[in-house]
Amino acid sequence: MGTGTGDMIRRCRNVGLAEPEFALTDGFVVTIRRRPELAFKAVGGITGEVTGEVQRLLTVLVGEMKRTDIQQALALRHEDYFREAYLVPALTTGVIEMTIPGKPTSSKQKYRLTPKGRGLIAKLAKGTDGA
Repeated sequence: MGTGTGDMIRRCRNVGLAEPEFALTDGFVVTIRRRPELAFKAVGGITGEVTGEVQRLLTVLVGEMKRTDIQQALALRHEDYFREAYLVPALTTGVIEMTIPGKPTSSKQKYRLTPKGRGLIAKLAKGTDGA
């Protein structure tokens, strides 16, 4: 274990987070879990700003799509990372919604843009074309 690994563990403990998870797959992967109450702040909270990951998700979401299809469109292989960095923040901020909200684990579950999500896409498009 290098000093950086020990430092990551110590820093997570100091701020009350679970210890990071380390894995050796195609490369060395470290997973650091954020506290749920801070995740909302990280995606903009009251200001309505969203992370780059959520913006990327919005750009690939067409109609109603399954999680696996969205993940494939984003070229992301790790389901846990996709859920934590993309899907949950997008749901939390209300820019996407489940098609079957009463059954979140349904095999038929899909996701679609909300009016707030469509508005954000329009706002982002205006910002990129210089308008």
